[in-house]
Amino acid sequence: MERLLPATDLPFDVGALYHRRSEIHGVLGGQQQGGISTPVDKPFVIIFTGEAGRSHGYDDFWNEEDGVFNYFGEGQSGDMKMTSGNRAISQHVNEGKRLLVFKSLGHGQPCRFDGEFICLGSYVRPDTPATRGPNRDAIVFRLQPLSRDSFLQPNKVGYQHPVEMALGSTTALKLSAVRTKQELFRRRLIAVEKKCRLTSIMDLRFLRASHIKPWAICETGNERTDGNNGLLLTPHADLLFDKGWVTFEESGRLCVAGDLPKTVRTKIGINLREGRNCGKFNSDQQAYLEFHRNKIFEKRYRQESDPLEDLVQSLAN
Repeated sequence: MERLLPATDLPFDVGALYHRRSEIHGVLGGQQQGGISTPVDKPFVIIFTGEAGRSHGYDDFWNEEDGVFNYFGEGQSGDMKMTSGNRAISQHVNEGKRLLVFKSLGHGQPCRFDGEFICLGSYVRPDTPATRGPNRDAIVFRLQPLSRDSFLQPNKVGYQHPVEMALGSTTALKLSAVRTKQELFRRRLIAVEKKCRLTSIMDLRFLRASHIKPWAICETGNERTDGNNGLLLTPHADLLFDKGWVTFEESGRLCVAGDLPKTVRTKIGINLREGRNCGKFNSDQQAYLEFHRNKIFEKRYRQESDPLEDLVQSLAN
């Protein structure tokens, strides 16, 4: 198969937010309802993923082994058929059409552009729940991103500094494996979290993927790549959470370290009111947050003897 390159003239930025009716279909056309849209006179197939599939008994997901996005086809009842939108996905390369993926962020909310993908193939998943009627065979497409956007690039761990590029192949392979796992973590995280808990910003171009239980402390690879072990945070919110200046209760209430200087509270530009509700967490997130409250909150920043050294390291990245 000829290798496709991501289009450079797409009217969308990866991670940015767009209103479906006016800014997506208003530009490209296509059906304004459903999960798969096929504009008649534009070389695109548009996919919408999100929470809607849960009402039909399934969730789109990222595969840990190969970093491929598994997307359930259309059809609410009966066995799914390779027709209509499903056929459009499977044949998009042969028909010269680009496959664009958007994440629906909820009713009345905009959609986030997750990038351009290519369909590697599909498989049938038996005994999948239907909206109506008995379980059925579902078509699941295996989609691979054509390029990594800036949000998915490694930052704190595994960043390949020019000096590292001169290291031996074994080290290079280890770094590559770390970057792959980081990318998987980020992909899974944005399937769990929609916005920064402290600022409500949803545009990925201005957010960081922050582990709740730090990467270096995770006991298993599953913990490192678990999307529930993370939060989407703006850079200054990420700093506060990563260093243990703030944390969250299971209910979503904000906890602020007593040591946080008053001048920082007033000038950092974030509402740091103790106890304010920052949104509910699922049960898996709650378990990680318990670790953060017990091991990181009001402890990690006290363990750093030289803040300037940490500042220099962050500048080097």
